[in-house]
Amino acid sequence: MTRGWLLPLLTSLSVACAAVPANSSSVSSASGSPEPTSDDAPPATAAGASTSEAPPELPGAPPVTDPGWDFHAWAYARELKVELVSDGCEAAKLGDKPDETVWCAHHQESKEGAALYTRALYVARNKRLLKLVEIPIAVGVMDNPDAPRDEQDRHVMRLRLTPPKDGKAVSLEAASGFDCEKALKDNDTNKASARDLTRALDERIKKVCAARGEWIWAGGTLRHGAGGR
Repeated sequence: MTRGWLLPLLTSLSVACAAVPANSSSVSSASGSPEPTSDDAPPATAAGASTSEAPPELPGAPPVTDPGWDFHAWAYARELKVELVSDGCEAAKLGDKPDETVWCAHHQESKEGAALYTRALYVARNKRLLKLVEIPIAVGVMDNPDAPRDEQDRHVMRLRLTPPKDGKAVSLEAASGFDCEKALKDNDTNKASARDLTRALDERIKKVCAARGEWIWAGGTLRHGAGGR
């Protein structure tokens, strides 16, 4: 996503996940959703049976962004059926049960041509995948087929997420080469030639910049601390 720790993630943002069968239970928000039925759970391993067999591929699982971590095996071990549209996921190592949390990357494109990139924190609870929080971390413009550019070259503002050291907090700051005030000023210079796009980018730059600071694990989720600027 960004230079350093998040680069592998952002480079896979053009990939979308396949659809899953209609009888799969969907990803829940923290408010909850219907529990998966017993028919949805993977079969129990018989006593004495080999456990070395690789878990089956999940049709709705996101693409692999961390070669050292397997989303399919992670979800299968927790009996999760996943319906998740994402650009890729990786272990988050946050909270009271750090092995139960994952970061997943998402992006949204506007009709004006602006693209907002986010990272959502999910947790596995009671055989469900719950989204706890979604944080805007980058903004850019959609690719122009007539003048294609690398995705990161199209970013006008991007944050760098520092990995958690103790599993209790992460921090977000402007990535190297990016500055919120400069991003807003540079964008404003294009107002005359691309008014709608400039307005859309302005809104999204402000959302990304508002996410700076420390995010602290509290009350079973990640909350924006007092360090935001």
